[in-house]
Amino acid sequence: MAETAPQNWPAGHRAALVLSFDVDGEYGVINRYGADDWYWRSQARYDLDAGIWRVLNVLADLDVQATFCWVGRCVEDRPDAIRAVADADHESATHGWDHRYYRDMSAEEQAEDLRRTASAIEDQTGEAAIGHKSPSWRFSDDTVAVLQQLGFRWNMDLAIGDLPGFNQPDSALDPVVQLPPSRLWDDYSYFVDQIAPPDNAYNMWRDDIDVLRAEGKLMCMTFHPWVIGRPAPSRALVHFLDYVVSLGDVWIARADHVAQWWRETHSPDKAQ
Repeated sequence: MAETAPQNWPAGHRAALVLSFDVDGEYGVINRYGADDWYWRSQARYDLDAGIWRVLNVLADLDVQATFCWVGRCVEDRPDAIRAVADADHESATHGWDHRYYRDMSAEEQAEDLRRTASAIEDQTGEAAIGHKSPSWRFSDDTVAVLQQLGFRWNMDLAIGDLPGFNQPDSALDPVVQLPPSRLWDDYSYFVDQIAPPDNAYNMWRDDIDVLRAEGKLMCMTFHPWVIGRPAPSRALVHFLDYVVSLGDVWIARADHVAQWWRETHSPDKAQ
């Protein structure tokens, strides 16, 4: 059965866009390549030394809000960065304590990892983290149930469909809103897995938002400050956001705002 899009999004917008930035620091590449691979570690250290600041400037220039998904150790290493994000009224969500894959953890280990990361975020921002994206989207069958038990409100792991949905492993607890990502909306696919001109990414993203706008749906993008925050890739982000803003009818919103609106306007009996 085909997805049924809402007649309209808030304030009459035709579609919605979530910009999410995974702040991995060097921990993502350590988990992937090992602590001794200083080539990748040095590349990824750009994340908090330069990339995140360029990203924040881009978002400020265009007056749009975003969601930052934090590796807990990055919060611990650079509290100045997460405070700058909070001061700019962006959302902070969890992305694992040290970017270890949740698929390799027990439910109890995942719960402890989530608590530790959420606590670090709240200590610095004064606000509880209510959203989560698993490191490299490597989650397990337990992940959503653990999120639900801990009171998380949204998750961005399941790349199914182009609209939010409800996931409710425990029918006695509030469902978790699933916000669907895509590897085609991930800067890694254009600037790490391969090295492509920024226009390639911009053209893909522009065409995708055009289709989703025509269908009244949602685009959830995943960026990494050490990738999209570099000079040329940042131009792809600027050009794309300039285009979306010029359309005038796409709701660019934080993940928590989209999840809350969906929860308020769509019956939980659609949960699965």
